Amino acid sequence: MSDLLTPYLSFDRKKWSELRDAVPMTLDEADLEKLRGINEHLTMDEVQDIYLPLSRLLNLYVKARKGRTQVLEHFLGEKNGNVPM
Repeated sequence: MSDLLTPYLSFDRKKWSELRDAVPMTLDEADLEKLRGINEHLTMDEVQDIYLPLSRLLNLYVKARKGRTQVLEHFLGEKNGNVPM
């Protein structure tokens, strides 16, 4: 059976890159140079194609979590403060 159910999603680089949507590139080569680790060859294309979509996804998760917390606080009628993710 080749179509096993899995909780994982798979994307090729082009499809993943398209999920960036309209997230702007705010880094330049000088910024990227400061972020590189030892023996790490990160390129602007990799930042644009891989890390910007990932950044967008993480921002959506944070926004959704904040919304969920607000709904829960409203429902319970009390603030719970900052609850860790």
